[in-house]
Amino acid sequence: MDKQNVDRSWWLREFAPKYGWLVLILVSALAGRILYRPLPSDPPGRSIADNPVVKSYTQAVSTIQNNHFKTNEWAVLTRTAIDRMLHSLDPHSNFHDRRQFAEMQNEQNSRYYGIGATINQRGSGIYVVGVTPGMPADRAGIRYGDAIVKVDGQLTRAWSQSEVLASVRGARGTLVEITVERVGRTGYLTYEIERDEIPYLSVRNFFMLRSDTGYVDLTGGFSQETSSELREAISELKSQGMERLLIDLRNNPGGLLMQAIQASEIFLPADSVIVSVFGREGKAVQRSYTSSNQNPESLPLALLVDEGTASAAEIMAGALQDNGRACIVGEESFGKGLVQTVFRLHGGTALSLTTARYLTPKGRSIHRSFAVGGMYSYGLSRRDQGAANDPASVTSGGGGITPDLPDKPGRGEITADEGLRLRNAAFQFVRQVSAGLVPGLDDWGARRFETSIRTRGPGPRLNRQLVPAFQAFVRDHPEWLISEPLASPLRDYIDLHIKAEMIGASSGFEAADRYLLDHDRQVVRALDWLSKRQLP
Repeated sequence: MDKQNVDRSWWLREFAPKYGWLVLILVSALAGRILYRPLPSDPPGRSIADNPVVKSYTQAVSTIQNNHFKTNEWAVLTRTAIDRMLHSLDPHSNFHDRRQFAEMQNEQNSRYYGIGATINQRGSGIYVVGVTPGMPADRAGIRYGDAIVKVDGQLTRAWSQSEVLASVRGARGTLVEITVERVGRTGYLTYEIERDEIPYLSVRNFFMLRSDTGYVDLTGGFSQETSSELREAISELKSQGMERLLIDLRNNPGGLLMQAIQASEIFLPADSVIVSVFGREGKAVQRSYTSSNQNPESLPLALLVDEGTASAAEIMAGALQDNGRACIVGEESFGKGLVQTVFRLHGGTALSLTTARYLTPKGRSIHRSFAVGGMYSYGLSRRDQGAANDPASVTSGGGGITPDLPDKPGRGEITADEGLRLRNAAFQFVRQVSAGLVPGLDDWGARRFETSIRTRGPGPRLNRQLVPAFQAFVRDHPEWLISEPLASPLRDYIDLHIKAEMIGASSGFEAADRYLLDHDRQVVRALDWLSKRQLP
């Protein structure tokens, strides 16, 4: 038997059963390169098993398995190798296992299967901060403020928010057992809940913010139904008398490129350039996308953006800004000017690979560099890196969408860390208030407060009692790291967020967000700009 046949036998016997899926990933990762140029150093027909790098990798895994002082699973080692390989390319290329890929597809299709509860981390615990009316969690009896202590009998004490969410979600019609700790109740409560389809909306909320001004909360990313949801919201608001529109893109993480294009097209006349997409450096424009809308919406328009506005959301903001169609208000956006293509792989897995860059209609690259400071700095820093411009860029760019009207969120002198600690403490405080356990506020349940504030405001007695009661609460709970005395800016901030939490406890986080908008300086500034625009 010659050497070639021996190598092929080794491949079939030893490598393929364990590592064949890795080869598929490696081949898929190289697919773009193969499409763009030939590989003269890699003769056609040559087996990937002969590749020295692949051989070295398998030998390394085998050596680790046989000799490392701990038992190591080959799948874990391979997954780590893939992740490191992709992250050496850029921060946005990722491998998705079967579960992650299925969840991504469901979200892009504007749905997922779960229980219909909003679950967030507050300090070291995982809590229910909202329950969707009519959904499985609501029907079962899950409430705002419930602390999730077990999922299917497993303690969640050391789990992250994403781990709890992954365990709560599952196939439609399957059962999940949720055990909670509820303020004012002795012992735990356990609910068996049947998972069902939960809408995953891009437009989380919309309503008339002023008598002639509509507000659309487009913070849920860009999925298959985004442009349809946006059109429906606009139509409904126009039927209520809307003549001006404010769209909130803050903390919108992006999503599908074509949905960003279609959402932009709603407001842009035919032949307006929306975005241009480039492939590898040195290549010509792959495609410029233009509007084909012969009857676009012409009402005055403002967009809210912040450092969490990214990707597809930045495409929409850049298109409307460059075409002079909207005023951008808020903070500089994240600065993600890259496009990913999803390659399906073996066994229900997938690879999201960065395959292109995009430019705004005026030729701006808004992508900030991850070469300076590395991946950690790219993910956490503000725009102080001086992002490199795209070589094909006509105009200076990099670093995100710069607002026409820059403005901070309005925390005053409060830092982001202080704000987070105060919100976490406010949540825990309101859990106690809702259960009637706070001295002096024992008759102010969440529902009474929500009804009161909508009809006549919270009233002077509650205003006098609220902050002092909170001060006493944090004094008795030093784990929330709130120092005393609370300065005036902190008192105002606490008062606002406690009232929002109390509304959220009775009517959900969307109602709480609506209350906060009335005190949002970025919103106020956008409304002021809109009020001065002439109607078409």
